[in-house]
Amino acid sequence: MNHPLNNQMNKKALITLTLIAGTMIPLVGCAPASPRSKSVSSSQVDPAIANAQRQRQEALKHFDLASKHHIAGKTDLALEEYRNALELDDKLYASWNNMGQLLMTDGNYADAVVAYQIASRIEPSDPRPEYNIGIAYQKVGWAQDSYTHFQSALDRDSTYLPALRGLIRSAEMLGLGDTTLLEQIRNAQLRETDTQWREYLSTQFYRVQTLIANN
Repeated sequence: MNHPLNNQMNKKALITLTLIAGTMIPLVGCAPASPRSKSVSSSQVDPAIANAQRQRQEALKHFDLASKHHIAGKTDLALEEYRNALELDDKLYASWNNMGQLLMTDGNYADAVVAYQIASRIEPSDPRPEYNIGIAYQKVGWAQDSYTHFQSALDRDSTYLPALRGLIRSAEMLGLGDTTLLEQIRNAQLRETDTQWREYLSTQFYRVQTLIANN
């Protein structure tokens, strides 16, 4: 017969495994540039712009190939193609983010965080790179740093459920709890559909309520 504490530990382990998966970003909004109008002669096209457009298209081809390798679990090939894409266009934030995910999977947390930070700077409104930084720090046990980056992700999108989950888990690791965290748990509960996560959030809600009442 399983001891209740063992069941609780198993649930926490599953939740932690769910958190450390990270988020892969598909490249959206990057359709090929519209063909140049036939009414515009080649002499009117800025060579630098034309070259940048060609490089962008080549970078997207490498990114697409990298994504296929990534999904197929071919880490080395995926990393090589993400890097090829970035050599042609270093503003492809999804390449930086996804490369960070692969580096983290390989246990190279330092380089993964650097890649995520670059992605975060390129797309300052997207919560996912900041969330991924939080995951990297949480995985190595740096709860305060992970908490800070999960909060940064929520500053970008207060409804981003993965960051809410991460923040609540880091707060538990730190033993934190206040009325703001209680609201964030409520926010997560409104959006959560996974049964185990709902149970975990209920446990954390009670934990924070008790902590507030005893302070």
